[in-house]
Amino acid sequence: MSNNIFFAVLHLILTLLLAILVTFSTTRLFIRALRRKYQITTKNTAFAILLASVIFAVGYILSGLVEPIFKMVAMVKMIEKSSTDIFFTVLKYSIIFVVLGFLLSFLVVITGMYLFNLINTEIDELQEISENNIAVGILVGIIITVITLFVKGAVVFLVENLIPYPDLPIRT
Repeated sequence: MSNNIFFAVLHLILTLLLAILVTFSTTRLFIRALRRKYQITTKNTAFAILLASVIFAVGYILSGLVEPIFKMVAMVKMIEKSSTDIFFTVLKYSIIFVVLGFLLSFLVVITGMYLFNLINTEIDELQEISENNIAVGILVGIIITVITLFVKGAVVFLVENLIPYPDLPIRT
């Protein structure tokens, strides 16, 4: 019983830390990618709406990786003998999951924005957002959200299949 409580608390702490790390990293990367190019100020509401959508999108996709990570923890606990081996194996695979998931999530969001901007030739969405056009910020934010809702399962499936899981012993 106390072992389950320990793992539940550990799960809570790790997911909280992951959420903070993902939010912070996404914010920094996205701001650096767009703010300089379009001279966006800190008081730009349209950019804040877009940024919030990107943070949600990356976080939502990565939230799908939390369950596979903890399934992997249970699997590693079955095959590893020492606590040190368990810790380092779990740490290695968790880092691979999170980094790969983060990169794919961010890539999906940026690609979705770029493709939408490419096919919509009537306006330059990012230029409008840099001019604080709130309507365009909301529109692009919703587009990012919808794309995210569609691709989350595929990204999680891809990351799960790219991870080189440890071999399980076969019992006969």
